[in-house]
Amino acid sequence: MVEQPAHTRYVASSILASAISVMLPRRVAVAITLHHVFEPGERVVVAVSGGPDSLALLSVLREIVPAFPLHLTVAHFDHGWRAESRGDRDFVASMAESWGYDSRTVRAADDLPHTENAARAARYGFLRQIATATSSTVIALGHTQDDQVETLLLHLLRGSGSKGLGAMRRRDGDLARPLLDISRGDIEAYLAQLHLTPVRDASNDDPRFTRNRLRQQLMPAIDAFDPAARDLLARTADILSEEDRFIGAQLANLPDDATRSPGCRRRCSAESFAASCLTPALSKSSAVAEAMRQRRWQLRPPQSPRGLPSKPAAATPQPSRLAIRSVISTPTSSSCPSRWAAERRALGCGRWD
Repeated sequence: MVEQPAHTRYVASSILASAISVMLPRRVAVAITLHHVFEPGERVVVAVSGGPDSLALLSVLREIVPAFPLHLTVAHFDHGWRAESRGDRDFVASMAESWGYDSRTVRAADDLPHTENAARAARYGFLRQIATATSSTVIALGHTQDDQVETLLLHLLRGSGSKGLGAMRRRDGDLARPLLDISRGDIEAYLAQLHLTPVRDASNDDPRFTRNRLRQQLMPAIDAFDPAARDLLARTADILSEEDRFIGAQLANLPDDATRSPGCRRRCSAESFAASCLTPALSKSSAVAEAMRQRRWQLRPPQSPRGLPSKPAAATPQPSRLAIRSVISTPTSSSCPSRWAAERRALGCGRWD
């Protein structure tokens, strides 16, 4: 076997590193456009801790702003849990100033509990305050593909439906995650190529936090089992997120009289309909719950012994066959509409009064 000359190995690695520094912002720009993460001209609060992910986030947004205009404000929340946290705050403020961005910082109250949930609530509260003060409509977070995979696994281990297993969304209300398709390895390579040195938070290695234990103990085992597992799990989160969104949209678009019961003489609440007429998994779906909260479902009595409509079809929007089949299961009780009746309605055989 002939060994590759050292100088050619150096050239190849240099080309690869340069490609990463150029291509990563392009990949993020494509994701922003494809998934509507931001709107052109939007005012954005960029959450920057000073760590690798948030530093890369700010750098990437800075690079794409000439082509995709955004108004950026840097925000840093100091939890005050480490002696060196003041240095992190100064680092972020200095970096923002050198790049020409306004920065806002705050230190947490001394009595902030040392828990993940408490820290997250305080941090997001501060970020939303800054968004209001700067008339910003969205907060950019530095979550990466690795964070997405970890979130999926945490939700899976705790028990979750499609919404939880869909993990984080690229745009979720006032929260945006432009780096959700970028691996942590690519982030580190990007920063190294640009000679950007992030701060390191020792609490990210603290095994008292559940996510850290998962990252230290479970993820290496998954990587050893299949080196492509992270990509596959991230893709799974995308699929489940889309399924959750689709189910919610289909339920929200169904008319109130889309289903009926051959023997039901009463009006049924949304919760009763979900519990008796959908599969157990669907009835527990957060998408179903949200759609049910926004609608009032009714079960109409039949008009003939055979359950056929007694009046001609009216110009009422008809649910599609796909919509009915997406949400209606085989009946589990006499008060639940049959699949036959539901599909008959979907085929436009008439309306029920």
